[in-house]
Amino acid sequence: MKRYGLSGLLAAAAMFIWGSVFWLSPIPSGVMKTATDDAALGAALKTYLPTTGTYFVPGMSDDVDAMTRLHEAGPVAMIHIEVEGSPAMDPKVFIKGFVHLLGVALLSGWLLSLALPSLGGYASRVGFVVLLGVTASFAYDLGSTVWWPIQTSWGLIGVVYNVVNWCIAGLILAAFFKPET
Repeated sequence: MKRYGLSGLLAAAAMFIWGSVFWLSPIPSGVMKTATDDAALGAALKTYLPTTGTYFVPGMSDDVDAMTRLHEAGPVAMIHIEVEGSPAMDPKVFIKGFVHLLGVALLSGWLLSLALPSLGGYASRVGFVVLLGVTASFAYDLGSTVWWPIQTSWGLIGVVYNVVNWCIAGLILAAFFKPET
């Protein structure tokens, strides 16, 4: 049980550090767009999207023909909005992020422990965890670009971030989870 906790904490800490480096680097900023007038856009969003939530433009409608025309004319958007605002760089977000990464690391360690009998050496164990991450990233990050109005470049940024993240986790977890001798 000790190895689960320690390996999970170390993997989560390393992934957290990687996330800090990655998301502050110029890599993701190359695909993030900025509105021409944040204040005006914010005011318009509050006018037309009055409550916190996720909105689709055009919204779902019983009038399928009108919805189809609006969809084809554009714009098409999925908007996640928090109308009441939130603190910039809120420590709670970082705490929740670390807890999320810890959960991912603990679940990955558990799956790795289940797969140990069929895995060979250290490289196989690292590869197993990396494959978990690649699968999850392809399913979520690239899947989002198929099903929602999310640009492929944004999905690919997520894949790059997540594949490196899972490589880091794999390197740490594989050192703790070894087959019984």
